[in-house]
Amino acid sequence: MTRCLGALAFAVVAACGSATPRQGPATSPDVLLADEIQTTTAATAHDAVRQLRPGWLRRRGPISMRSPNADVVVVYLDGVRLGGPESLRTIAAPSVLIIHHLNASDATTRFGTGHGGGALLVRTN
Repeated sequence: MTRCLGALAFAVVAACGSATPRQGPATSPDVLLADEIQTTTAATAHDAVRQLRPGWLRRRGPISMRSPNADVVVVYLDGVRLGGPESLRTIAAPSVLIIHHLNASDATTRFGTGHGGGALLVRTN
């Protein structure tokens, strides 16, 4: 019985991972924090995204014959629609607190049609 409980405890710890916390900030593929941006030489938010999460700026391929730019990511600055990915060039990198990437499905659910390339939500200080 004791041997079974010991094996069970080992299995639970192995499945859940180490109890010690990770050192340093955790990076997410969908979030870019100010701390991470500050580790770059980026002058603009566009430069930071291009250096750290270039996949966010890539076109996804033609979505519609009627709307050829439907696959371009849409940028929102502090809750207001700013434009396409080039509009990130107007935002100074040091002023960015967080950039959150929404995939096409989540962006369409939140903002409606026209978000086939997803959305970048930029929050500044």
